[in-house]
Amino acid sequence: MMCDVLLTAVVLPVLSLGMMGCDATINVSVDDIGEGEGEGEGEGEGEGEGKGEGEGEGEGEGEGEGEGVGTFEDPIVVDSFPFHDERDTSAAPGPAFDTYSCASADEGGDAFVYRLDIPARGLVSVHVGDDAAGVDVDVHLLSSASAETCLVRANTDLTLVVDAGPIFLVADTFVSGGVAQAGPFTLDVGLQVLAGGDCAQQERTLSMLWGSCSGNVAGCEDRADGVFLTTPTLGSVVKEAHLVTVDDGFGAGWPSSFTDGIDAHYTRSQGASGYAMARTEPWAPAGEGGSAFGQGSTSRTLPVLDEAWYVTMLWRDRPAPGTRLIVTNPANGRAVVASAGWETGPGSASHLGGVTEEIHDWLGTSNGSTLQFGFAVDQTLPLGPIACDTP
Repeated sequence: MMCDVLLTAVVLPVLSLGMMGCDATINVSVDDIGEGEGEGEGEGEGEGEGKGEGEGEGEGEGEGEGEGVGTFEDPIVVDSFPFHDERDTSAAPGPAFDTYSCASADEGGDAFVYRLDIPARGLVSVHVGDDAAGVDVDVHLLSSASAETCLVRANTDLTLVVDAGPIFLVADTFVSGGVAQAGPFTLDVGLQVLAGGDCAQQERTLSMLWGSCSGNVAGCEDRADGVFLTTPTLGSVVKEAHLVTVDDGFGAGWPSSFTDGIDAHYTRSQGASGYAMARTEPWAPAGEGGSAFGQGSTSRTLPVLDEAWYVTMLWRDRPAPGTRLIVTNPANGRAVVASAGWETGPGSASHLGGVTEEIHDWLGTSNGSTLQFGFAVDQTLPLGPIACDTP
């Protein structure tokens, strides 16, 4: 029997799914729903035990994870975040469901069931890595122990905004041509608490380093004394590479290549932000203005959390490091509190600015997408995704 599940975007109006027979109501924001299959990214080396500081199988980076075997009757309990686990579905206790109401894919292979105990309304982010040949493990979030209450399913990455309370996560084996694609996988789950915030933005005019307005950015004005941009405004936004943080361990030096130490940087960023995703961008390139790999225009290393959510523009007078901007996707209403003042660029006047891959991932956008930038009235807002109380 299908269930009533109330779906809402973080800021958008309510969207209802006409299902019958369930009284659960969960606020969700869905990303990466689809039926396409493929091998995800990430490490696929688990032997079925998990690792971390908690107790029992399936431990993560936090404490308090339960010792469940991974069934709905005895799930692996996750009550601290971020959570990391490594297992092998060929050693799973058995199948969960052949199909789920949120997708038509054949998930008849063996599965592990996790129960996520969400302490407060927040953004749950999930990444599954299954890059071994012939392995395909998909992830599903359910409001109860029923295939009919599936809220979202993804091949590798998903995000979901949920209220406080328990929710099930199923890492299930995809079946292709009658053959279960079982094998090792890694699982990362993050939680970003989404307390409501006032996203009011102040009008602010910036002196820009552009030679002239391109016509692609709203609010741009060519004056006798230079080019000026009035915010809040809309324009094309690129994807920025990563910058070295104060905790990346390079001391007075910098990375020796695009990828020198980048995996450790990804792990550190995920731990600080609580945002799980497949990070793929390298360090910022060397050579721009004599810079080294991962070195921004200020030559300063960034706090880890600011680096995860940084925003840049080609401003003439760079704002103070840590200045809060609200970055919004007008197509779906999602918003992020971003940290400005650490970098200057990109160089083309056809782009409003640039943001990290974490920001693009949460907003559901990509390199070149149209976004809105505005300086937050409340400069004490915490960095990261925000549920706006005001438009």
